[in-house]
Amino acid sequence: MKKTHESRGGEGFLPKWSVTIPVVSETPPGEEQTFAWELDIPLTLEYSGQNFSFTGKLATRAERFQDDGSFWLELRVSCSCSAPCSRCLKETPLEIEGTFRYFYTPSAVGENKVPGDDMTVFFDPGESILDLGPQIWESFIFSLPEKVLCDEKCAGLCPGCGKDLNEGSCSCQTENVDPRLQTLKKAIQGDPRD
Repeated sequence: MKKTHESRGGEGFLPKWSVTIPVVSETPPGEEQTFAWELDIPLTLEYSGQNFSFTGKLATRAERFQDDGSFWLELRVSCSCSAPCSRCLKETPLEIEGTFRYFYTPSAVGENKVPGDDMTVFFDPGESILDLGPQIWESFIFSLPEKVLCDEKCAGLCPGCGKDLNEGSCSCQTENVDPRLQTLKKAIQGDPRD
C-alpha cells in the first residue's frame, strides 16, 4: 500500500510550508548535505482516534546523500505534545520523534513506473527545486503513536462507575458472569425471581 499524508489521520490537511531543496546537490558527490527547519503545526490534531495537542514547532532535519541524478533523503522530525491516555483519559505529555528515509529519483512524465517500496518519490527530470512538504507531513503523521498510555501498568477506568482505578479500587461488583450463563446461575442458586 502506498503511504500518503492522508492515509493515517490528518485527512485533507497539508500545511503550506516553505520546505524546498535543489534537485542538484551543492556538495561534492558522496558528501552529505544537511537542511533544517522549524515548522508550524496545528495546535490540535485527531489521529487514530486520539486527540493530540501540540506545543511549539515541528523540528525537521533532512540529510541528503547524492547518487548521480537520484538521492537518498533521511528526514528526522520531533515535537512536543500531549494526548489523553487510552485507558484512564489522563492528559499525558509526549515527545514525538521519527526518522524516515526516502529515495528520490527522476521519472519522465507519462512513464508508468511503480516504486519498489512506499518510500520512493519520483520527480520530473526537468525540475530544479523539490518540495519536501508532503514527505515531512507524512513522516510527522507516521511518528504519532496509535495508542497513548500514561503508564504501561495503567489500570484504566472502571467500566461500571468510571472511577480511575489507578487511584484505588471502587465499590462496583467485580464478579463477571457470562450473560449467556446468567439464567443457569440463577437456577442453581434457586433465585426466586425465576
